[in-house]
Amino acid sequence: MDQTRTYDRTRKVTLAVKANGGSVSVQIQAADNWINTDTFWKDGAYQLSFPPATIRIVPAAGVAFEVYA
Repeated sequence: MDQTRTYDRTRKVTLAVKANGGSVSVQIQAADNWINTDTFWKDGAYQLSFPPATIRIVPAAGVAFEVYA
């Protein structure tokens, strides 16, 4: 299940990923389209900066993730 959030200001977050053989993609909404900005396949904690926009995080194939603000 994807996680979609709208941010009204720039936010620095940490995306923690346990890949389990899968991946997680970070996407930004532009009009009616979703643009893939990053995809992570390895375990780790990734520092991201989310702009004032609608962002969604889409897991695939058994990945586990958490977003920390």
